[in-house]
Amino acid sequence: MELEVKNLSFGYKNKNILKDVNLKFQPMITALIGPNGAGKSTIIKCISGIEKPKGELFFDGKKIQRSHKEFCSEIISYLPQTSSGDISITVLEAVLLGMINTLSIKVSDEQLDKVRDILCDLGIQGLAEKKLNELSGGQRQIVFLAQAIIKEPKILILDEPLNNLDIHYQFEILNLISRLSNERKIITIIVMHDLNMAAKYAKRVVLINEGEVLANDKPDKVLTTEIIRKVYNVESEISIDDNGILSINFINTSNYAQGGRK
Repeated sequence: MELEVKNLSFGYKNKNILKDVNLKFQPMITALIGPNGAGKSTIIKCISGIEKPKGELFFDGKKIQRSHKEFCSEIISYLPQTSSGDISITVLEAVLLGMINTLSIKVSDEQLDKVRDILCDLGIQGLAEKKLNELSGGQRQIVFLAQAIIKEPKILILDEPLNNLDIHYQFEILNLISRLSNERKIITIIVMHDLNMAAKYAKRVVLINEGEVLANDKPDKVLTTEIIRKVYNVESEISIDDNGILSINFINTSNYAQGGRK
């Protein structure tokens, strides 16, 4: 299973955001990283059908037509950077909405069982009757992940899923995503700002800079002191532990910004 992006370009008002992006994604976690305004979120919006770019998309070698709404609804689950947690619906109802394309006026017992199974799998079965607006930010993010997973997507796309979460929930969310991606053989694409988290959880890292792919490889090949200096304008020290996990220590952190324009 493979998703291929060929010659993807996008812009508006005579400004180029993406320039001939070529990428291939397999069933694993791929992290999209890059500085402010690099075009990371624009890439995933183009793949998800939110934006209409120039270029071609292929899934398992078959070209996806320019109007690929049906493909997106069936194959892709997209979790945006911000999801509304203020609406007064229960967790069970929120996860049910992940199957909106197959829901009818009456929800079947089979659909309810499927929701309960995914809640149990993610360890939040005790929240089923809680309102979304009663949950913490981390709990809501797990609910939205359940909503994205319940339709059994082949491609899972997440735009900065760690935003505004404390460190406990950052690890919990990424552990869940990693497990689900491995167990279900999902092509998982995550926009990330935290380079250490990208190095820990992604099998492949794509570095986007000024709308172009600057590097695309294993974390230790992309996250080097030279590349970090060139792209982020910061000095760093890099080490690898006994498990092969890369760790980055930023030296002149005053020049390093993890937030940014997409």
